[in-house]
Amino acid sequence: MEDPDDLPGSEADRMVERDNTYTHSAHGRVTVTGIWRGVEEVDSARNTNQKDVIIVRYSTVENDEPVDELTDTLDEFLDATE
Repeated sequence: MEDPDDLPGSEADRMVERDNTYTHSAHGRVTVTGIWRGVEEVDSARNTNQKDVIIVRYSTVENDEPVDELTDTLDEFLDATE
């Protein structure tokens, strides 16, 4: 039987994928460069109630210079890209 904490929540349709571009409320157009669940890199993640913290790394361009060390938790990223 599956652990209830690993099942998708009511917002399971909210998804982020590596190499896709999103509009971030604080940074404008950003490209997801990595998604990490614990120490494992994954290609996509959904907004869930999983026990593991999921970190989204993304890049953008500010003042004509690339910025590629931006990170949020999955929930923070999804909230900022609604």
